[in-house]
Amino acid sequence: MGVIGDWKKMLGADWEKAYAASNTIYVARQNNILFSVLAQFFGPEAINDRLMLIETISFTTTPSDMLESLTRIIGDRSVGSLFFGNYRLMDYELMGGDARAAIIAESKKRGVEPFLPPLVPFGSKQWPTLITPGPGPATLADLK
Repeated sequence: MGVIGDWKKMLGADWEKAYAASNTIYVARQNNILFSVLAQFFGPEAINDRLMLIETISFTTTPSDMLESLTRIIGDRSVGSLFFGNYRLMDYELMGGDARAAIIAESKKRGVEPFLPPLVPFGSKQWPTLITPGPGPATLADLK
């Protein structure tokens, strides 16, 4: 936290123009340490805007890979704005709504309750990981 705090001091007012990204593999996305530390300095309003959590299949990611991912996300937003009139639309799966509706309809036909994540609006500042608590231990300290 000291390093990031020093960077924020060095940048001064330009900190509000800074972008940050942390990579994660699927098993670490819920409690990604670097992203969580960055969020303390960027604040909740920066999540999914200037602070990104980029999921990868690799244990390590090169700086070039991270820059490419961040550049693609920012570039896709301009495309979404141009083609769909919504700057954030390309942050999400475009077929997600149709697929969700199909799952709900098919579940109804089969007499089962659909099990889906909550809808999240375009441009959400929600933490980009699991946020719904469940049963059982949630930390190492909870294990007895």
